[in-house]
Amino acid sequence: MSVSADAPAGVAPLATVLLARVARAVRQQFEAAVRPLGLRQRQIVALGYLRGHGPTAQQRLAEQLCMDPSSLVCLLNDLEERDLVVRQRDRSDRRRGLIALSKRGELALAAVDQALARVEDAILCELDGAERCLLRDLLARLGTAAPRWELDDAEPFAGTS
Repeated sequence: MSVSADAPAGVAPLATVLLARVARAVRQQFEAAVRPLGLRQRQIVALGYLRGHGPTAQQRLAEQLCMDPSSLVCLLNDLEERDLVVRQRDRSDRRRGLIALSKRGELALAAVDQALARVEDAILCELDGAERCLLRDLLARLGTAAPRWELDDAEPFAGTS
């Protein structure tokens, strides 16, 4: 097992510290890779959600992206102006707006996918194919259970008595 040069001799860094370091490096490379495409992370997340779920009610999209509805309107206005999404009325309930990915939005996401594949290759260059698959599987398992962030009253904060 390799130990970080930042860790004191004989002390392996916690997984959370290593994840935070990797996350920082990934975010920096992610932002650099998509900057030429003119898209921000929140926009990419919204477009990706629409690609995966199809036309979605605006309210549902706000909930899924954990966004205030007024902030989502601003985001959608920008995406619509760039012809990346299409707003339409739900045929079953004309009061409800649906947001759909446009053809241009699909092309933009294809370019994002290519850019992010290059980032992934750079970040994971030290891992072979089997290790990459294992890492993806482990990370997917971490994301499947809803984390419980609050501490019980009876549970002391780590490091205190």
